[in-house]
Amino acid sequence: MAKNGIVDIGVYQATMLKEGKPQDEIEQTFNAYHSLVENTFNEFGGKIWRRIIERSICVLHTPTEAVDACIQLLENLVTFNKQRENLLSNSSLFVRVGIHEIEAEDIANVPGDDRVGFAHPALDIAGKLQENCPIGKIAISMEVYEGLGLRQRLFRPTATRLGEKRNFVLTDRLIMPQEENCLNGLLKKQKMAMAPIPFANWDNIKPDEKVNLRTLDEMFREPLLVILGETSAEPKGPICSAATSDAVGMMEVLAALGSNREVRVGIDHWEDTADVVSDRNVIIIGSGTANIYAFALNDIIHPVHFVKTRDRVLDQIVATSKEGELYFGPHASPPKDAGLIIISKNPFNLERTLLWIAGITGIGTQAVANLLRDLILDTGSTLMREDIPDSTQPIACVAGPDIRGVGNDWGISDYYKRLRILDYKIAWMVDRSGNMIQTSKRYA
Repeated sequence: MAKNGIVDIGVYQATMLKEGKPQDEIEQTFNAYHSLVENTFNEFGGKIWRRIIERSICVLHTPTEAVDACIQLLENLVTFNKQRENLLSNSSLFVRVGIHEIEAEDIANVPGDDRVGFAHPALDIAGKLQENCPIGKIAISMEVYEGLGLRQRLFRPTATRLGEKRNFVLTDRLIMPQEENCLNGLLKKQKMAMAPIPFANWDNIKPDEKVNLRTLDEMFREPLLVILGETSAEPKGPICSAATSDAVGMMEVLAALGSNREVRVGIDHWEDTADVVSDRNVIIIGSGTANIYAFALNDIIHPVHFVKTRDRVLDQIVATSKEGELYFGPHASPPKDAGLIIISKNPFNLERTLLWIAGITGIGTQAVANLLRDLILDTGSTLMREDIPDSTQPIACVAGPDIRGVGNDWGISDYYKRLRILDYKIAWMVDRSGNMIQTSKRYA
């Protein structure tokens, strides 16, 4: 019996893309998008079977033709985003695609008026594949995968399951023009492993008024993904070995917080790490010298990040406020072993939160990890210790190790690769409006 390919396509975070945009730009963009989808599937002998707002159900003669049409659609979307058919400022229009098979006779003769309420197990599966598909990818069922022949090499198992069966996702990804600058300098396989970035500018991801470093405990109670850098260097690439101590600090933070069953840990270059960045609050550990995600997001996170030039991240932190720019690290303001913490919306899903902690050195990362733990466990006392008023709502800070009180014979050099950093001192802090938060103490 003949099997059709059934395709469920949804514009990723369509509501967020439209927010704050002029109505005429929204209408022009999505009218052009729907025309693109329809024309692409017509080329492969397919048709739009049903459309609900920014979600389309398409039918093709075979599941293999459905896969070919969807791969072509992703390629066409690069041109769509590049040629300004997408008028939604700096946000990329991405889709998520689910493909399953369906008996041809089960769907062929359903009248148009009955399609909105029409229920069928195959439609449910395609819909769930789409809803759980990684950003900008194609997810297919086991049944579709088994019939692909040589095209199977284009897909890999996903990090998630739908029921008892494994599903598969397109391995490669296409780079949209809005995210090209973020990825310049990475090796091709690093770019392919990196999750697509739908919201690649600070205006999109600046945290809401109620989200700041005083509310960290809330994000740690929700589903969480921790992204670590790899501990081995990539030849000829911009990523070097990550400090193992980066992972130690976060392990201690999570242990201090108690149980959260919804914690996952991924390595930056694992391809399936990208499968779950949109479903969870994300914590990125390490700088862009040791973590692909930190490298890609560095310049987007405007208030504080690492100096990046000629597609290389340097060992200096630049902190920006209304008062101007300050530089921390070697050949700049102390601390030499500076680290940063910043909270924002998740660039992969604006309904989730991103937290980035990183240091110029492993010691710097240890210092801010200890600060993070204290902020979560007792925010008030931690900031009071630094003479930071209760009325402030910081979103970012720079801190460094503090070894005062351990004895006059001990210097910071004694801690490199020998001892753990137990204390810290805040050097700079800013709120979401760009106001630098003053403290009565200075980092010396």
